[in-house]
Amino acid sequence: MRVDFKNCFKEVDKDYSQELEKFINIFKPIRETIYREVKEDEQDEVVVIGMGGSILGTETVYYALNVNKKAIFLDNTDPEVTLRKIKLLDNPVVYVVSKSGNTLETLVNYKLIKDKVDVKEFIFITNGGKLLEIAKKNNYRVLNIPEEVPGRYSVFTSVGLAPLSALGVDVKSLLKGAKEMDKINLNHPAVVNGIIHYLHEREGRDISVLMTYVESLQYFGEWYKQLLGESLGKNFLGITPLLSVGAKDQHSLLQLYLDGKKDKVITFLTVEEYREDIEIEFEGAKKYSDIIKAEKLATEKALTNRGVPNITIELKKVDEKELGSLLYFYMIQIAFMGVLYNIDPFNQPAVEEEKRICWSILKK
Repeated sequence: MRVDFKNCFKEVDKDYSQELEKFINIFKPIRETIYREVKEDEQDEVVVIGMGGSILGTETVYYALNVNKKAIFLDNTDPEVTLRKIKLLDNPVVYVVSKSGNTLETLVNYKLIKDKVDVKEFIFITNGGKLLEIAKKNNYRVLNIPEEVPGRYSVFTSVGLAPLSALGVDVKSLLKGAKEMDKINLNHPAVVNGIIHYLHEREGRDISVLMTYVESLQYFGEWYKQLLGESLGKNFLGITPLLSVGAKDQHSLLQLYLDGKKDKVITFLTVEEYREDIEIEFEGAKKYSDIIKAEKLATEKALTNRGVPNITIELKKVDEKELGSLLYFYMIQIAFMGVLYNIDPFNQPAVEEEKRICWSILKK
């Protein structure tokens, strides 16, 4: 994985060693997860029920790798979409994921599957609440989550590794990629990226654009959106994530990025080698992938010419190892930024208010 910075460096008028030391202390529980493998027997059909951090990391890896095993993800309560999905099911293994065990959407989707689908096995990934009560009552297998690891940082725990290994994903390589990124110091690219985003936000560039030139990584953007929003959006602080897909959005949002308000830092997500490609003679292009690579490079140069800070993160290719590095890179960056802002990057106190209100509405 390669990281390249353009128009990014601001005057750094302080030494961040103390912040790094504090970060290393609070990050320890997440750091420990990448050294513990979780393995499940492979299945023909898997359902994952969860919300937010309980499911987004699993979706990211599954869709990025184009896994050839059938998986259905239930991560909403839209009846049209959900009912269409469950009609496709045929004796699946179902993972029901909620750390608290009290997530409304997860509980109701479990009940829906329980009532409407012939299920091979239910496996609950939880630490308590109503789900643990249900598991004990029905004698379901239960996998736990490290107590100090929040949902959005939990893809390297049973939350992600159990269903992914059941789908045939090489979780050992996924963890290997994360471990290779686990050399944390002030020169670590994730730490540098955190400082860059923090300093630019201080000057009003408070929108983080993630522009992927690999469509299979779109779900990574969804995972990143939650990681950034829930971790840093506190105490009237935060950075707003904006997701883009290249080269599509060069024909919609690029005008805004180039000529609009200068309140953005752009990150390009690219690969050195696409898994599928073909030779083609077109102008100077020799391969089909040469086109999208030229489009990305042109966008980068145009932004750089206009003084827009931009970062390129290039994977060698999309595989388990590179995905492990990418996920862990952003966990480091966002958690470290929480320390820079002097906020807790692992809680989400405002979200709890909505949950309480929703339960009270349902009971009425």
